[in-house]
Amino acid sequence: MPKHGLDKKPLTISEAMRILQERSEESELSYWQRVAFEHAMQNARIEPEESRKIVERLMKKYKLSELSSYTIANILPPSTEELKDLLSKEPQMLTDSDINEIFDIIKPFIDREPKSI
Repeated sequence: MPKHGLDKKPLTISEAMRILQERSEESELSYWQRVAFEHAMQNARIEPEESRKIVERLMKKYKLSELSSYTIANILPPSTEELKDLLSKEPQMLTDSDINEIFDIIKPFIDREPKSI
């Protein structure tokens, strides 16, 4: 693979897993790509499209930062208390109602097992 600068953009774990899976089908992955791929396989629980929709919805409707939105989509916190902890660095104050609505968005995905290829 060429060693030139690539555009940087945030990805969810499931998006990274899909990209690395496609690359592994084209050629052998480097050591660090294999490590990242194994991590993604162990932790990605939802489809890349689902994770992207969560991120976009959180950023648009609740005006969450990109970092917080991706963190929530990757971690899928299992309780409103853990969600509150993840949102504690947000500049705007979210109401309990907002936090419950955000939790309702991610709740259907929380108990899923990690995806396997």
